Amino acid sequence: MISRTEIRVKTQSVAGTELMKALSYYFSVGSYQIRILIGALFAAIVADGIITRYLVHNGFAQEGNPFMVYWVVEDKLLSVKILGGLLAALYLWSIHRRFPKLSIIFTSVFLTGYLLIVCWNLLILF
Repeated sequence: MISRTEIRVKTQSVAGTELMKALSYYFSVGSYQIRILIGALFAAIVADGIITRYLVHNGFAQEGNPFMVYWVVEDKLLSVKILGGLLAALYLWSIHRRFPKLSIIFTSVFLTGYLLIVCWNLLILF
C-alpha cells in the first residue's frame, strides 16, 4: 500500500519534471539573433545606468527624466535599470515565441535607441 507521503513526493517530482520540460522548451527554442539582440539591449540598459549615475554624481549632468531623479539621488538607479532590463528581455523573448520577425524588429529599434543614449552620455563625459 502506498502512503500519502509517497504519493505527494511522486506528484511533486512529476510536476517538477514537467515544469523543467516546459522551461527548457520555452528557453531553448529561438534564434541566436534574438539572443544576441536581447543580450546587447540588456547590456546597453545597464551601461546607460552606470554612465548616468557617474555623470550625475560627479556633477557633469543632471537626470532629465523626472521619474528617475529620485532613484539616481538614492543610488538605486542601477537596481532599477537591471530589473527593467530583465523585464524587457523576458517580454521581448515572450513576443519572439509568437512573432519572431516583429520581436527582432522591435528589439533592434530599442537597441538602437539605447545605443544612441549611451553614445550621448559618453559625449557628455568626454
